[in-house]
Amino acid sequence: DLTPRFISEPLSTVQKSGGPVQLRCSAEPSTAHLSWLFNGEPLDSKVGEVEIQAGSLTIVSLSLSTSGRYQCIANSSVGAVVSRPATVSMGSLANFDTSVKPAIAAEEGGTAFIGCKVPESNPKAQVRFQVRGKWLEQSTDNYLILPSGNLQILNVSLEDKGSYKCAAYNPVTHDLRIEVTGRKLVVTRSSSGLFHILHPLAPQSLAAPRHSALTLECVVSGLPPASVRWVKDGRDALRKGRWKLLHSHLVTDRLEASDSGNYSCVVGNESGVVKYVNYSLTVLEPASISKGLQDETVASGATVHFWCDVWGSPAPTLTWLHNAAPLRLSPRHLPTGNRLQIHGVTREDSGLYQCVANNGLGFVQSTGRLDVQPDKGSRPAFVSSPASVTVIDGGDVTLSCNATGLPLPVIRWYDSRGLLTSHPSQGLPPKPQKAPPATPGSAAAQPTYFSVSEAGSGSLHIRNVTSERAGEYTCEAINEHGSVASRAFLTVVPLATGTKTEEMAPGEMAQSDESDGDFGAETAFSSSPPAKSHLDAAAAEKASNAAAPPEAPIILSPPQTPKPDMYNLVWRPGRDGGLPINAYFVKYRKLDDSVSAAGSWHTVRVPGSENSSLYEVLMVARSAAGEGQPAMLTFRTSKERASSSKNTQAPAPPVGIPKHPVVHEGTNNFGVVLPDLSRHSGVPEAPDRPTISTASESSVYVTWIPRANGGSPITAFKVEYKRLGRNSDWLIAADNISPSKLSVEVRNLEPGEMYRFRVIAVNNYGESPRSAASRPYQVAGFTSRFSNRPITGPHIAYTEAISDTQIMLKWT
Repeated sequence: DLTPRFISEPLSTVQKSGGPVQLRCSAEPSTAHLSWLFNGEPLDSKVGEVEIQAGSLTIVSLSLSTSGRYQCIANSSVGAVVSRPATVSMGSLANFDTSVKPAIAAEEGGTAFIGCKVPESNPKAQVRFQVRGKWLEQSTDNYLILPSGNLQILNVSLEDKGSYKCAAYNPVTHDLRIEVTGRKLVVTRSSSGLFHILHPLAPQSLAAPRHSALTLECVVSGLPPASVRWVKDGRDALRKGRWKLLHSHLVTDRLEASDSGNYSCVVGNESGVVKYVNYSLTVLEPASISKGLQDETVASGATVHFWCDVWGSPAPTLTWLHNAAPLRLSPRHLPTGNRLQIHGVTREDSGLYQCVANNGLGFVQSTGRLDVQPDKGSRPAFVSSPASVTVIDGGDVTLSCNATGLPLPVIRWYDSRGLLTSHPSQGLPPKPQKAPPATPGSAAAQPTYFSVSEAGSGSLHIRNVTSERAGEYTCEAINEHGSVASRAFLTVVPLATGTKTEEMAPGEMAQSDESDGDFGAETAFSSSPPAKSHLDAAAAEKASNAAAPPEAPIILSPPQTPKPDMYNLVWRPGRDGGLPINAYFVKYRKLDDSVSAAGSWHTVRVPGSENSSLYEVLMVARSAAGEGQPAMLTFRTSKERASSSKNTQAPAPPVGIPKHPVVHEGTNNFGVVLPDLSRHSGVPEAPDRPTISTASESSVYVTWIPRANGGSPITAFKVEYKRLGRNSDWLIAADNISPSKLSVEVRNLEPGEMYRFRVIAVNNYGESPRSAASRPYQVAGFTSRFSNRPITGPHIAYTEAISDTQIMLKWT
């Protein structure tokens, strides 16, 4: 068996600054190659600093730069596994707090309590006391050094009076810190007859690991220890034989999970006066794996599941590794809770998988091997079939067709004339017929171009569609095991009369009589002065063959408008591709309603019907080479209706902001108002308030809806989170989220804690304002050994845009 397994793993250690550290690691088989990681990054030998030898790593002189997390990797031809982390840290010991009580009084024959606030230390400091000039390092019959570091004196006598100083000793650095002033113990002979609980003075909350020793301290003066009793959850705490009394303290040498609960030290006298102090005890359990990963052998293209059932208190976080590296999430690799699901496995998915659980008390891991066998293959099958579509004469259209199979099928497109290809010279000409003389910008003057995308995901892009191209289109997916076909119909409708944009005067417009179902209206605008001479048809056709369509216009107007029923659309052109732009086409719609069109020369005014409404605008530039890519903007109308006015000019800028220059037609063929780019940032609007749902005991799904993109497409999203109740800052949960995804899983949250989340949209201009924070959400967390997760799904785990009208959702 060539699967690597660790025989020994590096252990965490503490060393003084400048001291040497050696970490050891060994694995089987003996042919396994060992390497090291430092804080998650590959580590190489550095002379005089870190030396790597067979089976060991030596830090020559420990410093801040070499302190951190070390891991060993064992690699073989089967795959790689990584060891649990070993933390290497420098020893340290802080100074004592100088504010101490100078004098303490105790009655003769009673109990005295000398408090000691032990300073921070790595590792834990050893406490000792200087009693009247002599060192007390261990407890004696009358002097008890408690686990908390405090000193209790039993049966106080006059000989006990004097000076007491607390000291802390670091066993690694050998540093010794002593209190500066100490305390003076005063012993009195008189007895007041009163009793007190000297320590602790307030309720205590403790958390201790299972199987560890524990002392619940209770220091009482004025009464003998026999008058002290302990209760747990209202019952005698000594009824279980594992607990016993040490003077007035409750002690056990081995904690169990059943010891969690509420404890009380109860003291009473013969007069019926009762005093008590409470402890709340939580027994922690290190992370453990009850059901680990199993080796899997599957055929290529199959789906495989790895299960990793973990337990611990607090609930551990679960991390998945593939060949010693963190698993990269993708639509095929979906970890959910304690399960990892891999769809459509390939040879690259082969190797070793690890699930690593950690809850702060230690790491535990399980390893499983995935062996992907070559498959004999499978026939193609459609993932998505092409949909019938209607397009305006001269426009562009995309038909999408996705298929799977083994090997990945090739996608081919056919129309009534036969196979379609991508090369422009092979663009099929229209059927021979007598055509009217072509004019610049008309569809007849422009050849139809076809573009077919790669195998497996075959999108057919048709530019400059003519009525001759209407009809049936067939998508065929084919591989060596067979083929499948699917058909769709393309309908081409003519533009309305008056779309010869080169003849339109400023201020005229042409509105389509046909609606595509998505946008309520289309407006065409001439981009040239009416007196400008036109190219003849032959020159236009020759020029268009050598030129490219214009780029998308750049929308400059903001995503908001102060008017409830009007929007001024302002733009500047992109590159023209080598030919003058002769028209702009604007489509717009209310997102739940269709509206009518209106327009003018310098700006397009889009009328709304309701205040506080969301609209979408699509704008395309056209030249003799065809239509370019669209620019898109969403905007929101004002909440308050403006006063009625016939003046449709854009509102005047505030005082102190210079007016935007109007570039005249003589210097700008596009006749638009070019505003100062500093006025509008162009960043997107803040997304809507996100919604949160449970993903696992330590993760949630954050889902959101974007708003206006500011005139530039959204390129990414970012999600931030904040834990409530601890004065926490906002932290980044995920960034560089694909704009096609509107949901993300946020992991490694504290079970039972409350969080808020917010979302940021990003485009080429920068980041949007933060969205409104989500409502407080409590992470699920296990409340018992086995989770009782409520059925609250489904939860969207992944979204991806498939086409202009389709998205793919994956859920759990």
